Amino acid sequence: MADIQRRDLTTRTADGVTIAIREVRPATPVAGRTPVVLLHGTRPDGVSEYDLPVENGSLAGDLAARGHHVFVPDARGYGRSERGPQMDRPPTESAPYARCMAIARDIDAAVEALREATGAARVGLMGWGVGATCVLMHAAIAPEKVSHLVLYNPLYGGGTSHPRYRDHPLEDPARPGRFNAAHYGGYSFNDPEMLMRKWADSIPVADKDSWRDPAVAAAFAQALLDGDTTSRERTPPTYRSPNGMLEDSLYMGRGTPLVHASQIYARVLIIRPELDYFSRPEDVAALQSDLVNAPEVELWQPEGATHFIILDRPERGRTAAIEKIQRFFCS
Repeated sequence: MADIQRRDLTTRTADGVTIAIREVRPATPVAGRTPVVLLHGTRPDGVSEYDLPVENGSLAGDLAARGHHVFVPDARGYGRSERGPQMDRPPTESAPYARCMAIARDIDAAVEALREATGAARVGLMGWGVGATCVLMHAAIAPEKVSHLVLYNPLYGGGTSHPRYRDHPLEDPARPGRFNAAHYGGYSFNDPEMLMRKWADSIPVADKDSWRDPAVAAAFAQALLDGDTTSRERTPPTYRSPNGMLEDSLYMGRGTPLVHASQIYARVLIIRPELDYFSRPEDVAALQSDLVNAPEVELWQPEGATHFIILDRPERGRTAAIEKIQRFFCS
């Protein structure tokens, strides 16, 4: 897209952490378009989920092409952001790093930088998976800064038994109900193939390439490794991600909301594709019930779509998702 400009910048949080941001913006600003911050989920960084350098791989680029000024931050411990000294030591030497409440500070730093860049009083936020919990927290803490909120594949705490966590080592066997910090420690080493398998397994046809473009899939796997400068120091290459969001996902999966949605005063769009393996119908129902002060709450549950709808082929739901998100940010 020749009319889209990109640059990488940094900002500092209130507690002194350096946060990296990918800026994606139209060459010519469009009046009235909501500026947007896109936050990643539990393991990937921002660029890998929102700004891949291939066709149909960049939600940030699609929004910018429609006039939105977009910031894609990496939360602390992810991508190009400051990772903290604990991530240079073995994982078991530190507690789970970068919980959602800490990441809310990173979001606020990105929001402040975007407000300064655009002159806008309020911005739109979108979060993927547990990233949706983080943006929900920020919107509760700073309602005066947030106009729109997209919760994409969100957990919330609407049910007590998440099927992904049954017989799963996330829970400490010696202390039921608690995160297995002794096993996981501060951060994890991730093989990109883990997420690639989850994506493939969620596609309900044998020919996975007919559902996701191999070029997008390859760019996604490559971006995961490129986001960690140490990834190729290990054989096979792995990328590091903090375990704070992972711990928070356990508590929400067991039925504990980490923020109450009655504290939200922005417009809200909840997206839960039919084939999503992460967000549950009971999370959506609880969110809808608790969003009593949001002026608008819209639920979109596209049929036959996966957790990765914004990276799937256009005809497999991506085009519809981009249009839905863009129209919402323009409302």
